Amino acid sequence: MLRIIFAALTVAAAVVGAQATPAYWTVHEPKGGTAYLVSSLHLLPRGTEWHNDTLEKAMASSDSFVFEVPTGVDEHREETRFIYHRGLLPDGQTLTGLLDDTGKRDYARALEMAGMQASALDQKQPWLAEVVLTVQAMYRRNYSAENTPEGYAHYFAAHGGKDIRYLDTTRQQMEFLAGANPDGDIGKFSAVLADFPNQAEREQHFVDAWLKGDVSTSATLVSTGLHDYPDAWGRLVDRNKAWAEQIKDMLRENRTFFVAVGIAHLVGPEGVPALLRAKGIAVDGP
Repeated sequence: MLRIIFAALTVAAAVVGAQATPAYWTVHEPKGGTAYLVSSLHLLPRGTEWHNDTLEKAMASSDSFVFEVPTGVDEHREETRFIYHRGLLPDGQTLTGLLDDTGKRDYARALEMAGMQASALDQKQPWLAEVVLTVQAMYRRNYSAENTPEGYAHYFAAHGGKDIRYLDTTRQQMEFLAGANPDGDIGKFSAVLADFPNQAEREQHFVDAWLKGDVSTSATLVSTGLHDYPDAWGRLVDRNKAWAEQIKDMLRENRTFFVAVGIAHLVGPEGVPALLRAKGIAVDGP
């Protein structure tokens, strides 16, 4: 995922010797349902321990489980179609050819850090190359999506025969990613490449904040990561508003929902909990 988004969604190491307390919120509808909004991270280093009794009890008491986007076979095909139509450079163009000498140097360094060859990325639009490069570098540092709150909750729900819902479609998510970096924006990609060596340290700040449930620091890190990208920030806020509306509608049902999404969508004055409070809905939590 894009660096500016992953900065708010990813972590780099576990906190050792401390009880992890990822932030969560409880949303109440007096004549309807309850929703637990649980902050997650899309990738975690293997062995990171985030489980606690509170989240386990919330999961066990929930009727329905809600996640960002489905990841089945049909969704993979839709993603492939989108990349074919929106993720490739025009014939005759390559990323290497679009970069200046400094960019070429930074590109080579980032590829080495990710364990990739230029041939794997050179035909991709800058936004897609950034996604692939960032994720591959994290995989190389032993990151995984398996033991995240959303991954664990999805496994629990699927094997327990629970009702599973999603806030976005695959296309909506791909449009969100592609829209954060317009086609052919090589300047933005060059900035990402120049900053690539700082990625692991930046992620470490998020792991500390997320595992401690420090929503204030998390919100600051999210806004700092996006302050140079007002269009991306606006898209994030629009997404949060749409999700808040969907959750509001769900609360009309007499059910308990376990909603696990990336922490960037939950913190700050334009996060989902704050947006729900602004609608007059009772939300307990930080």
